[in-house]
Amino acid sequence: MPGSVSARRGRRRSSAPPTQLGAPGRSERLHRHRLPLSVIAVMIAAGALIGVATVAGWHNVVRDAWPIHPGWIALGVAGQVLALAGYTAAFRSVTAAGGCEPLPTRDAADVVTAGFGAFALGGGFAVDRRALDEAGYDSRDSTVRVLGLGALEYAVLAPATCVAAIALLLEGSSAQRAMLWSWAIGVPAGLAIGLWASAPDRRLRVRDGGRLRRALCHALDGVGMLHELVRHPIRYAAAWWGMTLYWAADIATLYAALRLFGVHLGAAETIVAYSTGYAATRRTLPLAGVGATEVLLALSLTWVGVGLATAVPVVAAYRLANVALLLVPALHAHGRLGRHRRRGPPPALPKPTAR
Repeated sequence: MPGSVSARRGRRRSSAPPTQLGAPGRSERLHRHRLPLSVIAVMIAAGALIGVATVAGWHNVVRDAWPIHPGWIALGVAGQVLALAGYTAAFRSVTAAGGCEPLPTRDAADVVTAGFGAFALGGGFAVDRRALDEAGYDSRDSTVRVLGLGALEYAVLAPATCVAAIALLLEGSSAQRAMLWSWAIGVPAGLAIGLWASAPDRRLRVRDGGRLRRALCHALDGVGMLHELVRHPIRYAAAWWGMTLYWAADIATLYAALRLFGVHLGAAETIVAYSTGYAATRRTLPLAGVGATEVLLALSLTWVGVGLATAVPVVAAYRLANVALLLVPALHAHGRLGRHRRRGPPPALPKPTAR
């Protein structure tokens, strides 16, 4: 990113001592309540699925949930392991943007795993931002890096979904046309507008002002990190392949859940249904998106041809893998955050300058 080394050093928290990840404060309060919050999250997810099953008819749900093909369980579990590994690689790469030393792999893995836990009221990104704050990153930098990570999520998933939607349109798929056209048209337009609006000279125009303008500026700075990642694809290769692995592995978990109940869905349909079901990714939503994700994902599966009664056990199996299966590791990782120390605060991201 533009800016000299001396400028970056000038924006360090030079007086800050080495800091613990997850030091006392809001993280400590979350630590005390994470188990009750996890129980509440499971209850919300179960309630959402019960509601969908009631609409579909319990007799139909039980009928479509049998027989099962347990050989696909291994793929679902492996998908979650690979998803965590991929997201950790992407997270470390983003924390290294602007010439910073990346977080140690163990620290990054704990932050990522804790962020996927269904106990974060502010979502996984809140866990990320707090951990970066407490590791010595400047408050603005923490926010921008987390927003940049979110932009990277969509920069990888959205184009893949766009291609899948176009392929389904070309082959005359029976999937809902409005959904396919929204991905085929909306993604190129959205990416173009986002990259245009986040150009450094345009970000400078909204930098000064009140709280709303500052929030907009941080959002544009986060999207602006994509400029850096695109300009240096080799330097930030881990960000791209890590996020690609994350999405591919999590989609593979959904595919395994489909096959577990004998549903044969093509790759393109699976990708479009998955992406549509996540109106916002599970790290952006409170409590890993429980409640909303179960309902939306069940509906999106019906839009690509899966019956609602069949979608209920499929979504239940998928969420068991990527929420319930991760609860214990996430609780353990969150409990370890305070044990990691960093040698000192990293340099801050330089602010954009007009070219």
